Amino acid sequence: MLMKIFYAADMHAAESTFRKFTNAGPFYKVDIVIYGGDFVGKMVVPIVKTPRGHWEATYYGSTVIIKNAGELPDLQKTLHDAGFYWIEMTESEIDQVTEKDVEEITKKLQIEQAESWSKLMDERFKKNNLPCVITPGNDDPYYIDEAFDKLEYVKNGDGKVIEINGFEILSLSNGHPTKFKYPRDINEEELRHKIDELASQVKDMNRCIFNLHVPPYDTDLDQDTLYDDDLNPILDGDSLATGPVGSKAVREAIEKYQPVLSLHGHVHASRGVFKIGKTVCVNPGSEYDQTMLRGVIVEIGDNGEVKTPTLTAG
Repeated sequence: MLMKIFYAADMHAAESTFRKFTNAGPFYKVDIVIYGGDFVGKMVVPIVKTPRGHWEATYYGSTVIIKNAGELPDLQKTLHDAGFYWIEMTESEIDQVTEKDVEEITKKLQIEQAESWSKLMDERFKKNNLPCVITPGNDDPYYIDEAFDKLEYVKNGDGKVIEINGFEILSLSNGHPTKFKYPRDINEEELRHKIDELASQVKDMNRCIFNLHVPPYDTDLDQDTLYDDDLNPILDGDSLATGPVGSKAVREAIEKYQPVLSLHGHVHASRGVFKIGKTVCVNPGSEYDQTMLRGVIVEIGDNGEVKTPTLTAG
């Protein structure tokens, strides 16, 4: 009997893309759904009410002007679908905003959305009687975990090995050090230790699925733009320099333990399938801000044989 899995990652606060994810299981007729991390968005866009009686919002380098209050919900939806948080303010209020205020506003909006998404996941996956395992990603601040720990039907797998339908799912949100210093970045040695601790709990690697947010180093799954220490893209002639940005600890763990399947996200542009030994590794990529749900369907037989994964988009 085949085990059919749908996996996706890197929604980054994009509302419509995430809602597609919660409906993807029944649509693709799978047995289990796995989410590989990075829930939160990166930016709050102020919708500023001006003394002239209209509203302005600046994002993607352009300013949108709304003259009719009835058009505000469309703007708010557009921002949510692109992965932005928004807040309405007056010009005088925004002039007084401090860096600390920005941090507090961002935290509040991230927590509110994490709570809303947790409730939505529980409702939809329970209604469809469909198992779902999630993990945050290295972009996700630890304070959103409280919302995921309250999940009743969906399982927060971070730092755990969860058995479903005879398969063991090993999940971890942490990533290796990056130039961007994300909240869950840890050094490679600590990452290696965390994976080893979880792997020691696995009964049968031939029926184990790794759900590790960051991809293995120097594969088709981790090629991305390279940045210098000032976070400026490195140039290679007239083009952006690219190279491997994945984790060496993750690659070593896959080589060592050889799980039947290893699922990854993190590097949005490096969509593909790669084999390390007998382990099939996948990164479905992400275009969350285009309301595009990129995912992958993987079928595994009782004998542990993985059929060629099908990358999806919709």
